[in-house]
Amino acid sequence: MTSKRTISATNEAAFLSQYLRIVMFVRLDLSSGVQRFHTEIGPKIAVHPIFGSETYLGLGDFGGINGEVRESTQGSPIGISLMLTGVSASLVNKSFVDDYFRRDADVMIGLQNEAGNLIDDPEILFSGYMDTVNISFTKNNATIQMQLESRGTNLLTSSDVRFTDEDLQREYPGDRGGEYIYRMSDLTLRWGAQGVWSGAIGPSNPGRRGPRRDKRG
Repeated sequence: MTSKRTISATNEAAFLSQYLRIVMFVRLDLSSGVQRFHTEIGPKIAVHPIFGSETYLGLGDFGGINGEVRESTQGSPIGISLMLTGVSASLVNKSFVDDYFRRDADVMIGLQNEAGNLIDDPEILFSGYMDTVNISFTKNNATIQMQLESRGTNLLTSSDVRFTDEDLQREYPGDRGGEYIYRMSDLTLRWGAQGVWSGAIGPSNPGRRGPRRDKRG
């Protein structure tokens, strides 16, 4: 959805200050609608870099984030998990009904002053997909844990798209760029002083040998 490798000068200065109060924001794009939460109490307005100003619901101690948000030097994807405790039966049912798999999820970090106000727009900390949901039950409530995966998982998943003219036509009807791709596996190229011969590629040039010449010259 989005990525960012720089932070604002205001937030950077806040990280270096003696007083630092952090609040985390989570935005989940569920099939039934977008859900927005933060780790303090009460509603909070925050600005998402793409979707603009939105209201996030405070979960307080009932919400948490597990895992270290970092990048691997080997390029392997690293995920994190979200946890919600003290969950009512209605939310448990919602987690079974909603379509969440491979839908967008963003985690943002916000910095606040002593009054609890954001000093600047939150920064994107993690942007990826919702993957799996685990639910555990106690006597009076339940705990929902959702695993988020990095977009780097796309690099480990094989694509079902083939480099054929048929697949090209499905996406770009009328594009002739893949018209002769099927002949490339048997194509013979001869390099030498006489030029390049690429065999019979088009139907108007069957069996022609030798270099192509420009008749205008």
